[in-house]
Amino acid sequence: MLRISLCLMMLWGIVCSMQPPGTGATTVVFVNCAETTAGEKGLVLTGKGQEQAGQLARFLRDMPVEAVYSPYSGCLQQTVAPLAVSKNTTVRYFRDASEADPKVMDHILQEMIIRHTGKTIVICAPPKSILKMANLLGIREKELKPGLGLFEEVLIVNVFYAGEAVAQKLNMNFQKKV
Repeated sequence: MLRISLCLMMLWGIVCSMQPPGTGATTVVFVNCAETTAGEKGLVLTGKGQEQAGQLARFLRDMPVEAVYSPYSGCLQQTVAPLAVSKNTTVRYFRDASEADPKVMDHILQEMIIRHTGKTIVICAPPKSILKMANLLGIREKELKPGLGLFEEVLIVNVFYAGEAVAQKLNMNFQKKV
C-alpha cells in the first residue's frame, strides 16, 4: 500500500512539473443567442429571449467568469449583457471571422486564451460559429453530437496548456417540470 501511495505521489509530481507555473486549463463557455425577433435595427431579443439571458446569468452564477465576449450584433450582445453585469464586467467585442477567415478566427481565439490563461471566459456566437471555433480549439465536430443550436445548450471547452481541449455539452434547462 505504501509503495502504491509513493508511486502515485511521484506520478502526480511529474504531471505537475510538466505544467508551466501559473497556468492551467482555460475554460471557454460557448452559448448561442437567446430567442430573437426582427426589429428596426436587426434581430433583438423577445420577451422570452430576455428571460433566457437572465437564465444564463443564473446558470453561471457560481462560476468565476473573467470576460464575456460577443461579436458586434445586437441580439448576441443582449444575450450576454445580464451575465456581464452580474460578473461586474462589460461585454467585449470580437470579429467573428469563423466563416470568412478561419486563420484570423484562430488568431483571435488564441489571443483570448493567452489573455485569460487559467480563467473562464464566455463567448456568445451563432451555432455555426461555435462549431467552427470549437474545432479551432481542437474539438472535432463528431464529438459534439448533434443538437448544438438551441439556446439552452452550453458548450464548455477546457483548453489545456499543451493545446489539447476537452468539451462537454450541458443543458441549462435542467430543472424541467415533470
